[in-house]
Amino acid sequence: MRARLCLFLMGFFFITCLAIGGSSYAQTAKPIELKLSHFLSPMHNTHTDVFVPFAKEIEERTKGRVKVTIFPGETLGKAKDHYDMVMQGIVDMAQFTPGLTAGRFPLTTAVELPVGIPSAKAGSLITWELYNKYLGTEYPGVKVLTFFTHGPGHIHMAKKPVRTLEDMKGLRIRSPGPTQTGLLRELGASPLTMPIPDVYDALQKGMADGAVLAFSAIKDFKFYELIRYHTLSRLYVMPMGVAMNRKVWAGLPPDIQKTMEDLCGSRMAETAGVSYDKYDQLGVEAAEKVKAEIISLSPEEEKRWSARFKTFNDKWVADMEAKGLPGQKVFEEVRSLVGKYSK
Repeated sequence: MRARLCLFLMGFFFITCLAIGGSSYAQTAKPIELKLSHFLSPMHNTHTDVFVPFAKEIEERTKGRVKVTIFPGETLGKAKDHYDMVMQGIVDMAQFTPGLTAGRFPLTTAVELPVGIPSAKAGSLITWELYNKYLGTEYPGVKVLTFFTHGPGHIHMAKKPVRTLEDMKGLRIRSPGPTQTGLLRELGASPLTMPIPDVYDALQKGMADGAVLAFSAIKDFKFYELIRYHTLSRLYVMPMGVAMNRKVWAGLPPDIQKTMEDLCGSRMAETAGVSYDKYDQLGVEAAEKVKAEIISLSPEEEKRWSARFKTFNDKWVADMEAKGLPGQKVFEEVRSLVGKYSK
């Protein structure tokens, strides 16, 4: 009897020590600290509506085992360098824009074509779905967590309205990237390449006549103070991704990897898209408040612009096919997804 009692007490003591030790370890274990870099202002909707809630939720869901610190506004590097910063391990995660590096992600530019993507939410889900089907090979060395886009880019003019293709001839219009530069030339304009923070000054000093932008930028950068004509044209959307360093990803426990994927992917794509759409509406309201004119192309003019869009898109397909890439398949997939997400 005494022997049994001694064995019971020894076992109880051993289990208690393990429990106390495990509890102490759980309380003192150092969390996994991840650096997330992006190039936008800490007041930008992507920071406040997407990244800040993501950092908070990953910490909550992992019970403090993961802590994400956000570095906004090019604190750690220039916007165009963010993909390489992830590959090289300078940061653990980063937002990157494929369109800032001409020729590096050729098939991804299919999303930037004038195919009538109706909203940021649609563009974001289209891009994420397209990535999973066709674009994975364009992103070696990183774990892509999600993709999203801003809303449709339109033509915004300071002094001269655009109602016809003839009105575009010779206009100095700021272009956000190589694809849009080619499209503006197809439409007869003289594109200018400059960072978006420089656009206000260029418009104010008359160095630029206008810009192609999403309406969200009209409010974000106070362009409503200078722009008086907005021509609805759905020229493009710009895809942006969030990537993680491959080694860092591989070093995460499987349950944390699953939590990250649950919070990113289509979920973050939709969250970002909805946020951009909300800010597009705020941009429209800012334009209306200063009594700027919002111009819709006439049905006849829409047909003429669509013909130019087709010429431009056909050239993109031919260029991709000439490089041995499945340009036709990817383009057809984008058009199919536009139909799916426009319903």
